[in-house]
Amino acid sequence: MGKCLLFFVIVFFSFQSYSQELVYTSNGNITDSNGVRISPTKMRELLSENLRILANYNEGRSQKTAGNILLIGGLASLIADVAVGANADVKFPSALTYIGIAFIAIAIPVKIGFSKKIANVVSDYNTQKSVGYSELNHNKFELISNSNGFGLRLTLN
Repeated sequence: MGKCLLFFVIVFFSFQSYSQELVYTSNGNITDSNGVRISPTKMRELLSENLRILANYNEGRSQKTAGNILLIGGLASLIADVAVGANADVKFPSALTYIGIAFIAIAIPVKIGFSKKIANVVSDYNTQKSVGYSELNHNKFELISNSNGFGLRLTLN
């Protein structure tokens, strides 16, 4: 009786750990249902079984990087132009200010887009785990016939 109970407890906890849901927090961070942050490397390992979701996650992370570069570059060019304009006798605002404003204006929708993409990845992953993943399991069992007779065909993917 004790071995049977132990078996069911182990099976129950293995299913419970397998069905762990992910939670999207701000700034592209993903945590598990216990609040422990999951690194991007670990996320890629979790998503490796579904290439479509993995591609969306990688695209979202690339957008985050591009948005950060644009935002930091825009702010740096604005600060540099203000510093040069305050300390030198040059025309202010110069082209560097307008470039910085353009970078910041481009960075805002890029950063909004990456957060939506990562949130969609988390939602897709949680849906995949709750419904069951069957993208690679398209097995077919068919009854076929031709002039030579009848037969069975099993197709495995």
